[in-house]
Amino acid sequence: MREVGRGLGAAGAALLAMAGVAAAGLALLGAGRAGGFGALTAAVVALAAGGTADIGAAPAGGLPVAVRGSLHLLPLGVSLAGAAVLGWVLLRRREDGLLVRGAVAAAAFAAGLAAFALAAQGKLSLPDGITTGSCVRNGGSRRLPVSGEFSVAVAPAVAGAVVWAFVVVGVCRLVTRFPVVAGKLRAVGWLASGIALLCLAAAWTAGGAAAAGAVLLVLPQLVAGAVLAGLGVPWTISSAGPLSCAPDFSPGGPLSWVAAALLLACGIALRSHRPGDPLRRAVASAVRLGPVAGATLAVVTLLSRVSLDVGVSAFGMSLPVLGVQVTANPLLSLVAGLAGGAVAGFAGSLLADGISVSSRAWKR
Repeated sequence: MREVGRGLGAAGAALLAMAGVAAAGLALLGAGRAGGFGALTAAVVALAAGGTADIGAAPAGGLPVAVRGSLHLLPLGVSLAGAAVLGWVLLRRREDGLLVRGAVAAAAFAAGLAAFALAAQGKLSLPDGITTGSCVRNGGSRRLPVSGEFSVAVAPAVAGAVVWAFVVVGVCRLVTRFPVVAGKLRAVGWLASGIALLCLAAAWTAGGAAAAGAVLLVLPQLVAGAVLAGLGVPWTISSAGPLSCAPDFSPGGPLSWVAAALLLACGIALRSHRPGDPLRRAVASAVRLGPVAGATLAVVTLLSRVSLDVGVSAFGMSLPVLGVQVTANPLLSLVAGLAGGAVAGFAGSLLADGISVSSRAWKR
């Protein structure tokens, strides 16, 4: 029963962390002006587990016309906050009772996400309408209705919560069996925390509170997208329908320096510490970091896909008017991550060894 209580506590802490990050991001965005803040926070938490938001609106005057839309977006900043807290609490007692704690936490986490999805229903109130601008074909701007309602499907959120929880439990089990993994995860955690603080500060300085709120919610997507674009992997923004528009997005450019800096930092943080020749350590670091970087970028690419579908229904007929998808090729992400991670692991290990030798010589 004690382990059952700890599992329940781990799930509760993870849900509170997700709700806190979601609420902070929405508050910085000023989302309270668009609808009920509590319902919007619940919606973001449910989306972070894999739920899909359904949005509907109708024009004033009682006309039999309605706009319906569905949005699939995974705010990975919220997702990873919950996963990190869940794993940290589960590992506090190390291996003893881990499977019991993990099973209870997975069940409680899924139940909690179901409650969040049920609570994610409310009204949307935006001022004066939304102008579609230059995305409208065949002339002019059009104004869409802006008051309506939103909800989140329960079943996808619950299924995603179960998958997330068991993935975290599996990682915890791996950590308890292989202590070296725990050290690498701690290094990754410190590095990720530093990157997050740097990105939030940069966003706040450049775009104010709203930019910082957006970064807080989708920071992993932004970092992975910048790294992939810097490595030459394009992100495809495609759209279809009468309101479609697809801006061009070219990889490379200044993002190449961002990708190089981030991967080099990972190479230094995750370098091999085996004794012996520095060149062998560099090769070992390259062999380790390459597959890790490739797998991580491929998974984040799959999780970062965004889709938006909007349609109009009138007099019993439905007409799709806009479909938008943001995707990248996960196979290209895997290959680019393998190559970039291997080079960064090799260079990072040599750089760390050079700094270590120089510091010892300086002390003498």
